[in-house]
Amino acid sequence: MADSCSLLYNISSHVFNGSFCLEQFDRIACWPATRAGDRRTIPCPPHFFPNANADAYASRLCTNKSRWEARSNYELCIGCSPENVNITEEFGIPLDYIIARKYFIISANIISVILLAFGIIILLGNSRLRRCSRNILHVNVFFVFLLRSVVQLIAELYMSKGYFPHNVFERVDACNRTTIYFKEDQLLDCKLFTILMNYINSSVSHWFVFCEALYLYRLLRAKAYRDRVHWYILTGWSPLYLTIITYVTRVVLRQDLYTCWFEPSIYDWILHGPNVVLQIINIFIFTYICVLLTRKLNRTSRTGGSSDRKRFSKYIRLTRSTLILLPLFGIHYFLFLWNIKPFLIPSLIVIHLTVHTISSSLQGLIVALIYTIINAEVQREVLRSIDRCLTRRYSSWQQPNFIHNYLSKLENERLYSLGSYHTRSSSTPVHYRSRQSSNLIQLNRYIIPERHSLSPSN
Repeated sequence: MADSCSLLYNISSHVFNGSFCLEQFDRIACWPATRAGDRRTIPCPPHFFPNANADAYASRLCTNKSRWEARSNYELCIGCSPENVNITEEFGIPLDYIIARKYFIISANIISVILLAFGIIILLGNSRLRRCSRNILHVNVFFVFLLRSVVQLIAELYMSKGYFPHNVFERVDACNRTTIYFKEDQLLDCKLFTILMNYINSSVSHWFVFCEALYLYRLLRAKAYRDRVHWYILTGWSPLYLTIITYVTRVVLRQDLYTCWFEPSIYDWILHGPNVVLQIINIFIFTYICVLLTRKLNRTSRTGGSSDRKRFSKYIRLTRSTLILLPLFGIHYFLFLWNIKPFLIPSLIVIHLTVHTISSSLQGLIVALIYTIINAEVQREVLRSIDRCLTRRYSSWQQPNFIHNYLSKLENERLYSLGSYHTRSSSTPVHYRSRQSSNLIQLNRYIIPERHSLSPSN
């Protein structure tokens, strides 16, 4: 087919002296060189449309700017018969599923925006939490997740078809079917939105998740750790230069200039290729921390007895810790980097789409819960701030017993995780900690918001 197109181009180059569209293969048929402003018609390709009428034809417009229309018109080749129409819908997704998925994405992202904004206010509004460098890293993660949720809401509400309504116009054919055409001079806003969406998704889904994973890994490995996060934050926002390179390349090579760039392109791998490498690194970090957790839980089980109840509790804690690390590291994204639609298996496509939708829509919500709502350190500081505020405002204010008891419980758990809560079974002095034990204490403080965190005892 490529040789045929080249032959047509060589012939046509001697025919046209003015502006014309170069020959092009659109994955279905070869379109010969055509004078600017003319609409080219060709017979329906028999290998794609074996049931087309003998007089049916496909058409494509060569615009006055010497550029082909984004989409070729094969509507007459398909025909109006029900048999031919069903060919295009055989592998479609049920309409009820599409509607339910849309409402789920909207609801999940609205809740995520609320919780993420609440988390940012808490982490920045409390002076003690704000002074902690790792919370500044968390705030950046919250912010990019919040941006992603807003972008997903806009995309789902106004750009679910790959364009804004004002970017296109419609034509209805004799079969009462509507064909969409892009307005070449009104595509700037949808292109900018697509660029922003790909940049935010790449930052959130891969780079900032990688920075959180790398920060935790260095926290566990370093002998003398420095709590500095500015390099992690700069790295998280760094895909900006990859985004610029990606779309400058598409403009220079004049690829799909008259679309909204919503459809995947081979040039997107400039932006997404490094993400695959980051996810592989995340898997290694995730495996390392899981091994560390397993060793510590086994040691704790041997120290405290080997009853069935303790063993069951051990595996429950390991499962919780693992599930907490999953949304943090974004391991599930590695399973959805590959496009399975070419397999054209409807049930597989629906399963893939469902799991991907749930994981991507709820990741920001889960991270907000982990770092703020159910985090013991944040709860303790927020309750203390509220108590201090009420004490200053109302002289007669007295702290309720349930708040006092809850704060005492959180404080005891904090001391226990730091190694200051001496137990009978511990024969090691409180002031001594091995490197692995100290690293596990850092892990408890960083990521595990459980009421019974891992003991640092050896």
